Amino acid sequence: MHKIFILFFLFSGYSVFSQGKSLDRIVALVNDQMILESDINFYKLKTTDTNSVSCKVLYRLILDKLLYSKAIKDSIIVNDEEIDGELENRLQYFINVFGTQEKFEKYYNKTLSELKVDFREDLKQQMLADRAKGKLLSGMNPTPRDVKDYFESLHIDSIPYYNAEVQMAQIVFLPKITREAKRAMKKKAEKIRLELLNKESGFSTQAILYSDDPGSASNGGELGWVEPGMMVPEFEQASFSLPIGQISELIETKYGVHIIEVLERKGEKARVRHILIAAKPDEDGIVKAGKLADSIRNQILSKKISFQKAVELYSDDQIFKSNGGVLINLKSKTRSPIFEVGEIDPLLINQINNMNTGDITPAQPYKTMDQKIGYRIVTLLSETPPRKASLETDYNKIKDVVYDNLRDKAMDNWIKFYRGYVFVKLIDEYNSCENLKIFMNELK
Repeated sequence: MHKIFILFFLFSGYSVFSQGKSLDRIVALVNDQMILESDINFYKLKTTDTNSVSCKVLYRLILDKLLYSKAIKDSIIVNDEEIDGELENRLQYFINVFGTQEKFEKYYNKTLSELKVDFREDLKQQMLADRAKGKLLSGMNPTPRDVKDYFESLHIDSIPYYNAEVQMAQIVFLPKITREAKRAMKKKAEKIRLELLNKESGFSTQAILYSDDPGSASNGGELGWVEPGMMVPEFEQASFSLPIGQISELIETKYGVHIIEVLERKGEKARVRHILIAAKPDEDGIVKAGKLADSIRNQILSKKISFQKAVELYSDDQIFKSNGGVLINLKSKTRSPIFEVGEIDPLLINQINNMNTGDITPAQPYKTMDQKIGYRIVTLLSETPPRKASLETDYNKIKDVVYDNLRDKAMDNWIKFYRGYVFVKLIDEYNSCENLKIFMNELK
């Protein structure tokens, strides 16, 4: 059966949204592990330079198998709980990409359980390879002298050019939930709970149809393995006290009302699923949130209150409020508060481009990460114009480049050394790939 390598590339920057048929001829061997032509074709990016892409994909596959071989040689292990937890997380991400579990299963013509079996061994190998790589590169950190020497060695035409960058802060205003909305929430949750108790429908079906948790609904409400400290106290208490297989009473948290079922426990971990029913604000509440946003904006502009104080008193943003409302670039490796212009929310970009430092956007509709609807106002804290890099303003960016260079050099040196102790064979047509020549030495 053709092995599926989706998970490796899904989290390594490769697109997996192609599904073509190709001959499963062997293009490479790493010890007794095969790499097939269809594995490579499956992950080709949309580009006319197909040979270059094939070379890059094959390099990643071979390197991963070399690292896996190293992990086995060094007796590196990953336990079943780690694999199962990571498998649940990654499959959930994939389901979210497709939209629903049904679409995911239809795309591969397999049930979720069958896909878990297909993916599990590949994921185990990837995790072992990652652990081996981490061990090889541990303790590697460029010194200030390394950074300075690298930057000074650059030709003036090679000094990188950075786009304009900004820092922003926000205040979020969510509508207040009325008593009527809370009563409707509990009534709906209780109806679902009774249907579950009476076996009128399955837990997964009810979660898919009705749960307001976008991260788990499409997976039948499954959250995977949870540990103490991961969840809000009310949810956690139920997760670690409820008998396995029993449907909980209604558990109320700040997110709404939960119906919980514990699927299994191992030590201090529990594998749980839930259905979340959240109270829905009415239209009047949403309008009032917008008016409050306008009012607070006017107070800040007229100097009656500072932006930072308004964050403290009024913001309903549970993620960035403790940070003074300063937005964090979640795409950044270092979770920096700095955004390049191209990384700004498309709904904000036109306004930010026409703002000066200290300006505040008008109140605008906003949806939080947990899908709550409200309004927000955003201020521009700082702006850095496009520029050529300098050590004074861009030290951390330059350090990241030096760090990546050190890691690449270390990996190349390791491959050249370790290659002699592993059997690697490629078919002839890949001999023209410059990046694969490092694997083509004869066995020592």
